[in-house]
Amino acid sequence: MTRVIALEDGLEDIGEYLREKGYATVSWGQPNVVVDAIVYTGRKLDDIYTASFNRVMDPLTGDTGEGYPYGVLLVNAQDRTPEEVYEIIKSRVYEHFI
Repeated sequence: MTRVIALEDGLEDIGEYLREKGYATVSWGQPNVVVDAIVYTGRKLDDIYTASFNRVMDPLTGDTGEGYPYGVLLVNAQDRTPEEVYEIIKSRVYEHFI
């Protein structure tokens, strides 16, 4: 299953790199799209939460229902390379906390 990543406008270089790695990308403003992660720079969290990206797809069942227990990974790409963003999405971790 291909993971879908929503990108803020202006992050085309990151989008191209993610597509080379097998991810599908969509524009931030595309409504009612099921996404696994949102890549942004400088947006306020309120803007992210009011966007239509509020669901993810269960990789085992394909379910996109409201009861799915996981959220969308938010990746702030500010001052990060496309490679760093890819690693964050792949591992679903920004960095070691300790």
